[in-house]
Amino acid sequence: MITANQPSLRPVASPAANPSNKYMFLFLAISFGTCYGIASLFMFFPDFIVPITGELHLMHPLAIVALYSPSIAGLITCYLMGGKDALKGMFLKLVPRKKDLFWIPIIIGISIVFASSMHFGSLLFGIPVPELTYSVPEMIWLGILNLFKETGLIGGLFGWIGFLLPFLQGKLKNNVASGLIAGFLFGLWVLPGYLISSFGTSTTYIYYVVQLMAFIVFQSYIFNATKGTLLFYLLAFWLVATGSQIDLYYFNPQVQIMQFFFFVTSAIIIHIVFKLKKVDTTLQTFPAYVLEWKEAK
Repeated sequence: MITANQPSLRPVASPAANPSNKYMFLFLAISFGTCYGIASLFMFFPDFIVPITGELHLMHPLAIVALYSPSIAGLITCYLMGGKDALKGMFLKLVPRKKDLFWIPIIIGISIVFASSMHFGSLLFGIPVPELTYSVPEMIWLGILNLFKETGLIGGLFGWIGFLLPFLQGKLKNNVASGLIAGFLFGLWVLPGYLISSFGTSTTYIYYVVQLMAFIVFQSYIFNATKGTLLFYLLAFWLVATGSQIDLYYFNPQVQIMQFFFFVTSAIIIHIVFKLKKVDTTLQTFPAYVLEWKEAK
């Protein structure tokens, strides 16, 4: 099992060294209650709700509310735990430190390797791939458009990563266990999307859950090494979600398996590299990591 770099397992000093679990339960109640509540209306009472709101689809206002519910919950919980200072600190975590900017080309490079692995891996294993008809400029444009289509990117940013991951790290003192739990809960939260046919997915739900778990464990290393910078998670999630949108591969169960092993391998590699290079992987905990800006003044 991968573990965080042991010498650096030192949570940041916090005004709430051991915050109550009630905040985590509040976050989960808002996130799941909103998403599952909206989904339940359309699944169990379609004759009542559809004539009023229309059919549910990813760009439907109620679907957007459901997709944004983790970030809404994360920001509410953030305010309750640390007030306006913590809320400001959460938004400041979208701005990387100058010394962390080198992560941008690294993440872009990893994403290129990822997309290439999915494309050529599909060819290697006899998995059908789309015909490449887009030019490079067209791919870039479609990638930009995908940033706006992937509503869930922002929807989960301040929730699963901004709040839950560092909250769990403060409780468990381990980034891997925290990442696995955060990824599992993230996956459980998306379940209604697989139950509502209008979302039209050809993927396998269980595979998607373990993908998220592996991806968030991998991202937890970058999150801790960059003092909780949220921009890098946003960038990585967007880029890895774009490959299938520009027809480099089909997002199907076979590719999901390859993606899972890619991120497990990436987590192992980044763990080894960080350990050899003695990278500071001090666990970022909530709400301490969003209050650092105030303490530094």
